[in-house]
Amino acid sequence: MLKRLPKPAVKRLPLNTKGKDVIVGDIHGMFDLVLRAMEKMNFDQSCDRLISVGDMIDRGPGSHRTAKFLSCSFVEAVLGNHEGMLLEAYQNGDAHPGVLEFLHSRNGFSWWRDTPDELRSDILDALWKLPLALEIETDRGMVGVVHADVPRGMRWQAFTAALEAGDAGVAEVALWGRDRIHRLDETGVQGIGRVYVGHTPLRRVAKLGNVVALDSGAVFGLGREEGALTALAIATGTMEIKTVSTMMRPDDFVFAGPVGDTPDAAFSFESVGMRHG
Repeated sequence: MLKRLPKPAVKRLPLNTKGKDVIVGDIHGMFDLVLRAMEKMNFDQSCDRLISVGDMIDRGPGSHRTAKFLSCSFVEAVLGNHEGMLLEAYQNGDAHPGVLEFLHSRNGFSWWRDTPDELRSDILDALWKLPLALEIETDRGMVGVVHADVPRGMRWQAFTAALEAGDAGVAEVALWGRDRIHRLDETGVQGIGRVYVGHTPLRRVAKLGNVVALDSGAVFGLGREEGALTALAIATGTMEIKTVSTMMRPDDFVFAGPVGDTPDAAFSFESVGMRHG
C-alpha cells in the first residue's frame, strides 16, 4: 500500500469550451491503439482533452512511452493500481530486487528491466503527479473519473474529501475496488452526474447506475480476436463510443520497444505518419 498519496489527490478540470473530452480505458502500454482511437474520434490536439482512467503501464509493448504521453498538453489521467504498485516499490528509495522480480513475474513489469535509468526517473516523476480522481465540468453537469471504484454507498463529495484527507482505505478502493462490478450494483454514486472507471476487464462498456466501466481488455486481445481499447466522447445528450481492435501482431506496433522508438519524439499523429484530426 502507498504510504503517501499523490498530491493533489483530486484534480478538478473546468468546462472545455473549445473542444471535446475523450476518455479511454486501460491502456497497458498499447499507445498506438490510443493514437488510432484518437484518429477515429477526429481528435483535435489543439482543443480536445484526452482523459485516461489509469493503468497506462505494464503488459503491453509501449509502457516506456508513459512519461512522454503524460507530458502532452492535451492529456489528463488518474493513477491506476499498476502505477501505484510501481510507486510503492520506490516510495522508500531504490526498489528491492525481489520486489521488482515479483512485479515482473506477476504483473507484467518486464519492460521496466529494459528501461534506462533516466527514463525510469522521468516515468516515476510523472506518475507521482497523477491524482487519484478527476472531477470534470461538462455541459451535462459534473462527472468523475477514478481508476477502479468509489466505495459503495459513499457520496462523491465524501469520496473526494477522504482522498484529500489521505484516507488509505478509500484510496485502496479507488485503485483496486471491484465490489460494485462483481455485485452488479446499480445504485450508482450520489452527488455527481456520472463516474467513469476502468480496472476490471469486460467484453464491452458496462453501465451500473451512473457508473460507466470502460476497460475492454485491450492488452489481453493482443493478436487474438478479443479485447479492444474503448474511447468515449462526452457530448451534449449522447455518449459517442469507439473501440479499436487489438488484432495486430506484436511487431506491427508503432511503439514496440525502446530499440525501435525515439524517446524524445512527440506523442502525436505526425510521429507515426497518421493524419491530424
